[in-house]
Amino acid sequence: MTVSERESDLLFSAILADGLITSRFQPIVELETCTIVAYEALSRGPVDTVFHNPAALFDHAHELGRVTDLDLACWLSSVQTAAELGFTTAHTLFVNVEPASLRRSDVVDVPHPPAPAVLEVTERALMEDPAGLLFAINQARALGYRIAIDDLGADPASLALLPLLAPDLIKLDMGLIRERPDQDAARVMRAVSAHAERTGAVVLAEGIETEEHLITALALGATYGQGWLFGRPEAEVPNAAGLAGISFPTGPTTAPPTTATPYEVVAPRLAPRVSNRALLVQMSIFLEARAQASGDSAVVLSTFQHHPNLTPATRRRYTALAATAGLVAVYLAGDAELDDGSGIRSAQIDPADPLVDEWDIVVLTADFAAVLAAREVDPDNHAEGSYEFVLTHDRDLATAAALTLINRLPA
Repeated sequence: MTVSERESDLLFSAILADGLITSRFQPIVELETCTIVAYEALSRGPVDTVFHNPAALFDHAHELGRVTDLDLACWLSSVQTAAELGFTTAHTLFVNVEPASLRRSDVVDVPHPPAPAVLEVTERALMEDPAGLLFAINQARALGYRIAIDDLGADPASLALLPLLAPDLIKLDMGLIRERPDQDAARVMRAVSAHAERTGAVVLAEGIETEEHLITALALGATYGQGWLFGRPEAEVPNAAGLAGISFPTGPTTAPPTTATPYEVVAPRLAPRVSNRALLVQMSIFLEARAQASGDSAVVLSTFQHHPNLTPATRRRYTALAATAGLVAVYLAGDAELDDGSGIRSAQIDPADPLVDEWDIVVLTADFAAVLAAREVDPDNHAEGSYEFVLTHDRDLATAAALTLINRLPA
């Protein structure tokens, strides 16, 4: 280790030990009137050090494996400063948080803002640990927070997970506002618009620096915005207690029960039919092809009952899917570890889990949803291969079915 590296490590440790993180606050405005309604808390290290830049601060935390320690320090600074400044109205304060921090066992005991805040989580976390993020979000909502997804659009692969997280607010990545529109931007906005119409989610645009950016943000459907056009991060907030806050048209979203199985979610809504294994194979292949055509925005979750059912041919198809789709996961009883670098995530089905009797495939993309859920008629006569099945393209049912599987994924 060089001297500079050692000094950086010592400085970083001192910043955390001595509480040297400070907070700045950037205004958030209602776009039609440009009225400030809320502020986002942003963390900074000591002035005149490399760690004054938050990106450098968090990059170093990642190198040392201390992201949750740093995130807690930033949280404490934001909460304490917000209390001192008088943020006493609901939804006037935005606080960034790492999902891993929300999963801390002591999250209930740490200090909280003086009024319900909006928690921002990055879309990066959606693909890294979907099950952990869903758990963290549900825990935060139980504490009264609203949830915002930050920088949506930076990675189109996360679009299919949008309905699973059901954010109360979507922050559009600044690239959508500043860059020339392309097909990726159009795909993001279609997904965001559909989600906002279906759920009442609020849309906020980031990175607004010019009048042209403002016009673009309004054209993309944003009702709130932030950026240097409205103000840079500052240490002081005048009249914090008098801010109106974000207006959410609906109550906090609550996730549907996730302890069921896809068949248990869908079958009560549709009349099951009977099929043999050969027909189910062809239906599954069709849905896999539909997901493949959607590229990186696709989520594919499939159950195979027992490990031998994941045949070499099927494994090749799923390896090809995983090379392009945002998330591909399979669920098997028996040895479920796929450690061949295929990109397929796997989860082991407990023999007592009713999922072991099901043949399911759930496909979610930005513009397509489907669930094929089948339950074996007689598991003791597996060779016969008779199943009761349901097929639906209802997005709400597909989302609910996907949640039952996402929550079975290991971290």
